[in-house]
Amino acid sequence: MSGVTLAAAGAQHAELVAALHAATIGAEPAARGGNAKPWSAAFVARLLALPGAFGIVAEAPDPAGFILCLPAGEAVDIAAIGVVDGARRRGIGRRLVTAAAARARALGAERLMLEVAADNAPALAFYRRVGFSDTGHRRDYYAAAPTSAARDALILSKTL
Repeated sequence: MSGVTLAAAGAQHAELVAALHAATIGAEPAARGGNAKPWSAAFVARLLALPGAFGIVAEAPDPAGFILCLPAGEAVDIAAIGVVDGARRRGIGRRLVTAAAARARALGAERLMLEVAADNAPALAFYRRVGFSDTGHRRDYYAAAPTSAARDALILSKTL
């Protein structure tokens, strides 16, 4: 996809990544089971400072998405990925996953992994399209919100 640039996210991008998290994951409507709290810039900075952690931001030309990854033994865990509403279905998520996979391989990881709400059909369809498969299940992984029950998570993995 032309017009999209990807850049490594460092501590100087903590506010941007926090804003993108708030606009994507943190903005999930309660009617669809959303109850994620937006991450603060300080929290994002702490995550990015962890050994082996990395983030990538996408601009198209405005900030459009992000991925934040953490080391997990032989794997790299996608802690969060989000693309803003106006930029979805344009290949940005795929580019973020592809770039994260390349970085994870360069760090010696054998696979990417993530957790996703078992009832999040659009996200599951996306992850399966980019090569993830089901590898586990976590009952009541996502805490209950005032208007919804706890939700199960599926663990997905992609061999690198």
